[in-house]
Amino acid sequence: MRAFSLFALATAVCLSACAPKPMKVVLEPLPMQYGDNSKVQEYPFAKDPTVIHHGDGYFMYYSLMPFDPAPQDNSKPPKFNDWHAAIARSTDLVNWERVGDLDLRDTKGNPLHGAVAPCVRKLDGKIHMFYQMAWEETNGIANIWHATSEDGITFTNTCDRPIIVPETKWSIKRSIDAEVYKVKDKLVLLFATRDTTATYQIMGMAEAPYGSDYGPDKWTLLSVDGPLMKPEYPWEMSCTEAPTVVKHKGVWYMFYAGAYNHEGQQIGLATSTDGYHYERIAPDGLFFKHGPEGAWNAFESGHPGVFQDDDGQVYLFYQGKESLNATYYLSVCKVRFE
Repeated sequence: MRAFSLFALATAVCLSACAPKPMKVVLEPLPMQYGDNSKVQEYPFAKDPTVIHHGDGYFMYYSLMPFDPAPQDNSKPPKFNDWHAAIARSTDLVNWERVGDLDLRDTKGNPLHGAVAPCVRKLDGKIHMFYQMAWEETNGIANIWHATSEDGITFTNTCDRPIIVPETKWSIKRSIDAEVYKVKDKLVLLFATRDTTATYQIMGMAEAPYGSDYGPDKWTLLSVDGPLMKPEYPWEMSCTEAPTVVKHKGVWYMFYAGAYNHEGQQIGLATSTDGYHYERIAPDGLFFKHGPEGAWNAFESGHPGVFQDDDGQVYLFYQGKESLNATYYLSVCKVRFE
């Protein structure tokens, strides 16, 4: 009995010692500042970035609003009519040129409008998009849908309903800010939702068999008893959202946004050794603050979107704004692990 206990203890010590350890993450800002001015020339705008390598370049997908053509007060943003997604292309990840609005179709080929905050990933060479859009059956509350594409521009829904509508005691039936990544034979889905009072933005997790059609019947909600993450520190205020994950040397790194938009959103970092259980970096998770006074992102650096290139180099895209009433631009940092 004693010999067995000593063996078990030695095995546990070895497993602990051999477990991958999170590395220090360092950001190197690159000279990118992109805004889509296709709606109002004087008011470029783009937020919620996600990037893939496609062909001989890169596609960046982002959220965009059409604007009233002539704002009445030039000191404030134009009035917005409706959200949708758009696409830009680059050959160097710094200089971007608008391709056009996202072409989204339902399963019958009819055009759809209103896709926002897309998460676009290549899974086994096929382009998948997990995006949020309002759904009539939840009284217009946004939920996450799934679509695929051959060219990265025209996407077709794989079903005519959202793939995840959380049915929990701790949240409303809302799912936004999708992020997906592979853990063994599963595709893990992270999403943001609200608590039952619709006050706090919190995060949940689900999984589906990797390589499935990722339809609504394939997902298992893992955050059953409570959220994956909720605001806990002053800088997060009432919101944790927009998770985005990359794996490096056996450790999953989750960048996420803390605080709502227009409240000085900043970027946090949490790590995991199994892809399911995350811990914020000490002392409070705050990783990337907004810029100094006068900087283009002096008010906000938020909604991160991580991208790992074919050569293994990792980049962190994010949105920022100079002041409360300023427009949103997108930028990027090269990520180093030390």
